Amino acid sequence: MLLTWKVAPALAVGCTVVVKPAEQTSLTALLFSQLALDAGLPSGVLNVVTGFGVTAGKALALHTDVDKIAFTGSTQTGRLIMQYSAQSNLKKVSLELGGKSPNIVFADCDIDKAAPECAMALFANMGENCCAGSRLYVQEEIYDQFVQRVVEETRKIVVGDPFSASTMNGPLIDQQQFNKGTHPNVYKIAIADLG
Repeated sequence: MLLTWKVAPALAVGCTVVVKPAEQTSLTALLFSQLALDAGLPSGVLNVVTGFGVTAGKALALHTDVDKIAFTGSTQTGRLIMQYSAQSNLKKVSLELGGKSPNIVFADCDIDKAAPECAMALFANMGENCCAGSRLYVQEEIYDQFVQRVVEETRKIVVGDPFSASTMNGPLIDQQQFNKGTHPNVYKIAIADLG
């Protein structure tokens, strides 16, 4: 999703693009670029450079032939990209950093529709995306009822083998993500303790 948000507008206005995906998610970007070629995008218009941020990402951010960097990720890396822009050609930079995307739930909502949506907003893609709905602001009048419904929805999530049709959440991308507490069992405890 984020890849298309960044790439499509640039291609639409005639730019060539170099994508440097996170080292944990390179296969998605490589498949995306192959699909673009298969759809008729000329070779060399969309390019994928894989590698680590400290080497490949830094090289792109410092390169004087790069006119703009669009980055989604950590605040720490965003600061480095700003520094690299200043050290090279003062390229334009757009940063989408950090984030704890809230869902705001008012008392007049349909709880039976809103609770499952809020649960899925967090757990889609194992919660490993920057726009995961990882915070809930719930109007006081329905707070207890709503939290109870979200907990019920959370308990329905099947965690397991990613190749099983019944699995809703497979393994996290790496141990670091697991340690951050994005695992559904960690979230269930946090939700249950609210209030």
